[in-house]
Amino acid sequence: MTKREVISKALSPSMPFSKVIGYGNLIFVSGLVGRNWETGEIAPDIAGQTRQAMENIRRELELAGASLDDVLKATVFLVDMSLFGAMNEVYRSFFSTAPPARSCVEVSSLPDGEALVEIEVIAGR
Repeated sequence: MTKREVISKALSPSMPFSKVIGYGNLIFVSGLVGRNWETGEIAPDIAGQTRQAMENIRRELELAGASLDDVLKATVFLVDMSLFGAMNEVYRSFFSTAPPARSCVEVSSLPDGEALVEIEVIAGR
């Protein structure tokens, strides 16, 4: 029987979710924003936030024994669809082979009040 495995917990114990869950051969990475976890700083623009969010995802996938090449599906949340082009330019640079399936949705706001983008992924391992 497949069991759910908590690979990475939320940054704060008060947050009611895990950052990364493994289930069989799948890895589920919760939505991550472009905040540097060491410094607490968030990039000032969409390109920097997208780059940092993808680096955060890369790090979480590596902890789970996977890589960005293993991503099957991504969901991108943008606070303004006019940011799509700049986000997309940075996002595409993270996938060396065929990019994963993806949805992109405009939202009115994100829980991290400074965030312009949040990205979640599902990967295989």
